[in-house]
Amino acid sequence: MKETCKRLHSGIVAMAISANATACMLAVPAVQVTAAEPLLFAEAEDCDLISGSQIATNVYGTEYPGYSGEGFVWVANGGGIQLNVDLAEGAMYEITTRCWMYLDGTRSQTVTVDGEQVANVPIPNKGEWIDFSFGYFYIPAGEHTIEISGAGSYYFVLYDTVTFDYADMPEMNVPATPSDPKATAETKALMQYMTAQYGDYIISGQQEIYGSGNNGDSELEFEYIFDATGQYPAIRGFDFMNYNNMYGWEDGTTGRIIQWVTQRGGIATACWHINVPKDFDNYTLGDFVDWEQCSYANYQKTGSTFNTEKVLTEGTKEREFFEANVALLAEQLLMLQEAGVPVIFRPLHEAQGNYGRYGDGTAWFWWGDRGPEVFKELWKLLYTLLTEKHGVHNCIWELNLYELDNSDEWYPGDAYVDMIAYDKYEGSPYTWNYDPATSVFLKLVGYSNDTKMVALAETDKIPSVEQMLNEGAMWSYFCPWYGSFLTDGTTNPTDHLHTVYNSDAVITLDELPSDLYGYERGNGGNWDVEGAYECEDGTITRNNGTAIIDYKYCSGTGYVFLQGEDDAIEQTVTVDEAGTYYLSYGYQQRYEELGKTQMLYVNGAEQGEVFFPFSVMFRESESIPVELKAGTNIIKLVSVEGWTYYDYLLVSDTAKPVEPGTTEPPVSDDYKAGDVNCDNNVKIGDVILLNRFVLSLMILLN
Repeated sequence: MKETCKRLHSGIVAMAISANATACMLAVPAVQVTAAEPLLFAEAEDCDLISGSQIATNVYGTEYPGYSGEGFVWVANGGGIQLNVDLAEGAMYEITTRCWMYLDGTRSQTVTVDGEQVANVPIPNKGEWIDFSFGYFYIPAGEHTIEISGAGSYYFVLYDTVTFDYADMPEMNVPATPSDPKATAETKALMQYMTAQYGDYIISGQQEIYGSGNNGDSELEFEYIFDATGQYPAIRGFDFMNYNNMYGWEDGTTGRIIQWVTQRGGIATACWHINVPKDFDNYTLGDFVDWEQCSYANYQKTGSTFNTEKVLTEGTKEREFFEANVALLAEQLLMLQEAGVPVIFRPLHEAQGNYGRYGDGTAWFWWGDRGPEVFKELWKLLYTLLTEKHGVHNCIWELNLYELDNSDEWYPGDAYVDMIAYDKYEGSPYTWNYDPATSVFLKLVGYSNDTKMVALAETDKIPSVEQMLNEGAMWSYFCPWYGSFLTDGTTNPTDHLHTVYNSDAVITLDELPSDLYGYERGNGGNWDVEGAYECEDGTITRNNGTAIIDYKYCSGTGYVFLQGEDDAIEQTVTVDEAGTYYLSYGYQQRYEELGKTQMLYVNGAEQGEVFFPFSVMFRESESIPVELKAGTNIIKLVSVEGWTYYDYLLVSDTAKPVEPGTTEPPVSDDYKAGDVNCDNNVKIGDVILLNRFVLSLMILLN
């Protein structure tokens, strides 16, 4: 572990306003500060006023009774109040006012320190004087000018008093108990670890691209970070988007999660961009729907006939659709659970979207397009289906929230949430630059009364670690989005990445405990298989999509993606004596649960079809008996069904023990009609497989 970080806790940092300074340019001496009093308290009318403000006792004849002092400050047309302070030490401060937003709706006010904007905050109209906080701000030692002013024209507000004081920072000592009472031992261990780091360290993270982006190179972002910093992120972000019953296909997400956690020793987080058919009225459950005819956007944008609210009612088509997709998701999560892999699960993310931010703005995802009450019940339904119906207990449940006045209305309750997350991007609506968005962090901490961890689940620019430490914005982890957000060289320049990843306060992959989940993880980076013939070194026929993939997390330098029909891998094998030998391939076949079949040739003679069962991870195939001659032999694997990764070939004079469940699935005597995948059950998966088969047959016939 890096050297222990010495973090400034603003609650214990000494700070003071110098004895000869006047606050708010007061005409009377500043209030004497005692332990029980704020650093500064003043009547607004005693402060310096910015042009556009005036001292008043009424506005156009309307009285606003209940103010203190001789009147109040009426701020209009960009006017405001100015405070001048001289601070002995840098620390976190809070600025609060007693104010009245007397116009309809909300009006924003800005806070600047020495001319630099630190907040743009909407003040609601409550029809009375209210105590309002502009948030917490780190201000360094020295003399500073603080201004509170209207954010342009027509941003009117009345100020009665102004208070400047210590920021009451949260303790960030949250419980380590998951919300799911049946959470697996590995999930509890991860929760224990993360809560122990929370408040003292930030865990590094990075989102991978989903599907086959980056031309199939899912490691691009991670190698980019390593090249720039010498470190890998501790957390890897995944997306279960492709596990759906419309256009869905196996993109290897589950396998990569298992590999990342069990082999590379990392922590996994995952979102779920679940799509719905736009023309839901004419959709039949199980039908293939091209991804262009699906969307996860709200119905206002897409015109979708999918009604989110109907998901909450049993027997509706929307409910059946949702449950069918949850079942597909559960299959993947249960694979992780069986492998001892927990996941920070962030489903139905960004539910509020821009709902309430721009007047009549609506949530941008369908799961939030009917408002907070429907969303909360949808979240609870998903939680219940996964935990109670499907037995998924390896999730740390992470909820996205925003910092708006009504964001707490989207919180489904402590019993259904383990973590709170925020997605920070420039211009939505803030320009944070490398600021840690401390005001947002603290607001999110407050939603659960400091009982849940708060994370930066998505971001473009990784915040300054120094600022996070100074301001106490100790996000549990950060996780930039993939692609140009990381690699364009300007959003996160390589020198910034190097500083972040080599900070004593940031946890990287190599610093995670090797026994984090109760079992040893990783293999020390030794992926090579002794005595193997590497497939990428053979003669590759690749006319129909087959490719050699450079990949450092398998044996040799990579693997061969055997894809197109009649493409092949040809290797020369040498043995001392003629006789019966046993071949086995290191492979991964994650495209079809029924497995894939290829054709094997030895010295030009056809040996028959070889079956490779579904496998989300690289593994060794069952032994294939063949007759080899003394000296050199040519082993050729020809694509029949393709779509399989081949890492290496092993040749042995003894057969491997047969592993249970790895042979070709048998068709039992009590075969059920409609059981397409031969698992002795007729479920939605069979309907999907059948529809895909019919569609592919129609394409071939045409």
